[in-house]
Amino acid sequence: MSLVRFVHAADIHLDSPLKGLEKYESAPVEKIREATREAFKNLIAFCLDEQVDLLLISGDLFDGDLKDFKAGLFLTSQLKRLSNANILTVIIRGNHDAEAKMTKKLHWPDLVHELNVKKPETITFKALNIAVHGQGYAERDIYEDLSQHYPAAIAGMFNIGLLHTALQGRDGHAAYAPTSVEKLRAKGYDYWALGHVHQREVVDTNPYIVFPGNIQGRHAKELGPKGVTLVALEDSHVESVTEHFLDVVRWDHCQIDLAEACNEGDVYHAIRKAVSAAEDRAEGRLLACRLTLCGATELHADLVSRQDDWSYGIRAKMTDSDGDLWIEKIRFKTQAKVDIGQLRTQDNPLGGVLRTLEQLQADDAGRGELLDTLNTVNNKLPRRYKQWADALNLDDKAQFDELLEGIEQLIIPKLLQEGGES
Repeated sequence: MSLVRFVHAADIHLDSPLKGLEKYESAPVEKIREATREAFKNLIAFCLDEQVDLLLISGDLFDGDLKDFKAGLFLTSQLKRLSNANILTVIIRGNHDAEAKMTKKLHWPDLVHELNVKKPETITFKALNIAVHGQGYAERDIYEDLSQHYPAAIAGMFNIGLLHTALQGRDGHAAYAPTSVEKLRAKGYDYWALGHVHQREVVDTNPYIVFPGNIQGRHAKELGPKGVTLVALEDSHVESVTEHFLDVVRWDHCQIDLAEACNEGDVYHAIRKAVSAAEDRAEGRLLACRLTLCGATELHADLVSRQDDWSYGIRAKMTDSDGDLWIEKIRFKTQAKVDIGQLRTQDNPLGGVLRTLEQLQADDAGRGELLDTLNTVNNKLPRRYKQWADALNLDDKAQFDELLEGIEQLIIPKLLQEGGES
């Protein structure tokens, strides 16, 4: 009986810059910026501890062009640890690696193989009965289906395809090297080691087509556990495919329903309960947590009118938490505990405003006129304000509707306090 094990990793993004962290008060900047390196060290340690035979990295070792050789030297020194333990490594370049001109001068350690970027390449490891096929990115923007140029499967061997792709599209990821499950299956390979998509996904099991996700979340949109996929083969057949977490900073998003909150103590209790659950999920890692306060609550007017005070109080209360915690952002999305439909029918300023907002949501023509007006204003704004204005993609109806709902919830308590119900 022949036993072989390999690790499938992708999207390392070493030294990802994580711009803008300094603007967040009390942000653990250095620990977060070191997270990709520490996670990569965890990857190397995992391979050594598990005594695997092979490490596959399906693109995006780096995060674009490098300012110096430090990231490259770090990478090669870590991979050398695997070489010294007779563990093989096969790498392809992804779209971000293609931007890293300096890395083309890197000298890989023994037993580390980078596949060709100009055409598909196959490496066979006879002792493992494994053939690895793949092609890296010669440039960032690859819109052809690279996989269809890959060679046929080698009979009698376990065939692995390395490919950096979003398949037929994944939210938040450019549609590089597009292909389909049907086309990959037709190649006759036994395992497709994909990269580019940062969320783990077992796309298919016949054959296995897997995105392992990135090994370390880098911001509040990359939530939850991050790691690699460990594959065990028995007599050149897949015995098991398991996920193993390697991240050192865990990003989480807590939505806290304040519908039952009647006072300040209730708010803090609900937040602490949610954060404690997130700390449990983080399992001792640094927790970078975004809080969204939601629900129809009697405290809505106070929350939206004193956001700075509430934010300071929440952060202060959470600092005595037992875990390693950073509150990344607090979003106030609560609603007034009123019947908005009934308020819209009233013949007063509040009813008039609410009816206008409702019409804007339903009327494409009116929305277009408003966008034209806003664009005119935007063009006249001083440069220091344009970045904020440009960030509002009001051509996106979902974002436009969310903005109108936010305006609605902001003005309701103000107008009610000024006698809008009379």
